[in-house]
Amino acid sequence: MSSATPSPSPVREPGAAPAPAAILVAAHGDGGDLRRNAAIRTIAERLARRVDVPVAWAVLKEPDSFPAARADLGTAAEGPVAVYPFFMSDGYFVRVKLPRMLAASGFPRPQLLPTFGTDPLVVDLLERRLRSVAALQGGCEPKDFRILLVGHGSGSGEPASRLRTEAVAAELGYRGLGRVHVAFIEEAPFVEDAFRDVDPQIVVGFFASEGTHALDDVATLVAERPQVLHHIAAIGSDLGVADMIAARIAEAAGSLHDGNEACISGETA
Repeated sequence: MSSATPSPSPVREPGAAPAPAAILVAAHGDGGDLRRNAAIRTIAERLARRVDVPVAWAVLKEPDSFPAARADLGTAAEGPVAVYPFFMSDGYFVRVKLPRMLAASGFPRPQLLPTFGTDPLVVDLLERRLRSVAALQGGCEPKDFRILLVGHGSGSGEPASRLRTEAVAAELGYRGLGRVHVAFIEEAPFVEDAFRDVDPQIVVGFFASEGTHALDDVATLVAERPQVLHHIAAIGSDLGVADMIAARIAEAAGSLHDGNEACISGETA
């Protein structure tokens, strides 16, 4: 038997992989009928005007939308498809359900990009919005107001949403925006309690879209409190999001590779 050390598998250097042949923006999807999936549709439309490859969208809440997106992309879907998870954290839906859905829907070469809510540029986006809102109130700064950042949270114990929301609030504090309180839809501190305890003047939805949680759960509470000076229903609806996604796709195009076998089978950490 030879004693020679086996050669390692070849590793692609950044820039060696082909650019994506198409882009799929994937989201959870909104419930109800009001503005259903409007944010994801709008993001895909804006993104399509910024890139030179086909763009489609799909939502986990409507499983049939994935095969439909595959059909819309046509032969481009047979090549490498950059999949942008339009979620606020790397929770169960991103780590497990999305890869399984992609595999079941016939995407042979998906390339998962970093999740929207985990991107440091989201904190930049929030900081700009908060500074603009504060400046409109007589040239003030965010630290002059009681700010409440509302995330989804999880009633099942999945920590990703809570941890990401808390990390973003802490980062905004580090940047000199003062204390940013947090609250959640599905776990403590619950948003209803936070409205009573914090008595916020600025409310920000750490949501990808203006769906049921943003419009029904939070907006209803805001409407009952005239002391709320400004309400950002969902940061994912900001006009700067499409440019942010386009920049990330362009940045990642040179280093994407077909190394998602474990992700596609759902065997993730």
